[in-house]
Amino acid sequence: MVGSGKSRNVNLSVGDEISYVFGHGIVYGEITRILEGGGAVEILFEDGRKEIKKSRDGALHLIRRASGASEVEEERSDRNRVRDYDIDEVRRSDQKRRW
Repeated sequence: MVGSGKSRNVNLSVGDEISYVFGHGIVYGEITRILEGGGAVEILFEDGRKEIKKSRDGALHLIRRASGASEVEEERSDRNRVRDYDIDEVRRSDQKRRW
């Protein structure tokens, strides 16, 4: 979210699936503990190692909540109508054919 002007307000919890960007690639893992009142998290990566990272770290991204909701679904949960962009695209192409 570089340059978007939005602050990062993601509250992580135990069991959330995350991705972490290292210089050599992306590593996936799960949050096992919340430390310092939410200021840091302990992550169990897929390869079995555990690391403590700051929860505001820009390299840390939420993939899926423990409840099963993704970050995108969570951001759009306050909207009244969820748009299906594939349906909108087909509708627009049909309208172009008629004219």
